[in-house]
Amino acid sequence: MDQDRDPQSAERCAAAHIDDPTPCHGPHDAVTILDGTGNADTGCEHHGARMLASIDGARIEPGSVVGAATRAFAASQAIRPFCWYETAPRTEPSQLSRAENARRA
Repeated sequence: MDQDRDPQSAERCAAAHIDDPTPCHGPHDAVTILDGTGNADTGCEHHGARMLASIDGARIEPGSVVGAATRAFAASQAIRPFCWYETAPRTEPSQLSRAENARRA
């Protein structure tokens, strides 16, 4: 997961994708995101939700902020994978948010 992170950027959390232009919101260790292979990154609530929405099989665990993991999980349901790619086509189920796929079912 670290390969998508700019190591020179101290002002962004580890969960912020290098191509995601949005700033962090809150502490950089508010949540921990784990991918399906056991790799983990800590992040702010905002980027934790975006990472969770973008990685199949990811899960989220609490960090330093009480309730942040629950809020990030809830937010991730409505976020499209790699949502910062605004001009990407969004026609396949893998390109839509979990909420959009649930409405289609």
